[in-house]
Amino acid sequence: MEMEANVEVAATPVHMLQSDFNLPIQEIESHRKQVPEKHLMIAVLQDALECVVKYRHAHDLLGRRLFEDAESWLLAEDTGWPYSFECICAVLDLEPDAVRQRMRLVPSRWSANLPQATVMAPRQSNPLAG
Repeated sequence: MEMEANVEVAATPVHMLQSDFNLPIQEIESHRKQVPEKHLMIAVLQDALECVVKYRHAHDLLGRRLFEDAESWLLAEDTGWPYSFECICAVLDLEPDAVRQRMRLVPSRWSANLPQATVMAPRQSNPLAG
């Protein structure tokens, strides 16, 4: 019986085993030759996005705190430090508002003015590019 279950999973096309929700980071990770700083930025962004997905509806104190911390970081428009959400998006060529919108974190005051953007939309300018 156990063998039959494994055969069924093995015969299932890979795209049917994946979730319907893809994090933007999954697109970025395909580029294996990244400098260590970019790897760290990708990990920081991935952790925040996973916390939002995992703890969005949490009722326990720890889960709520993890969600609120990630949400606060993702909504901050700070560019004063290299690992801020805005700076990470600039380095990774992501549109911050598109990521926020995809994660359903866009405050209502922004959502009326935003076009239906894709998460991987290129930025108009990169303030950190030299």
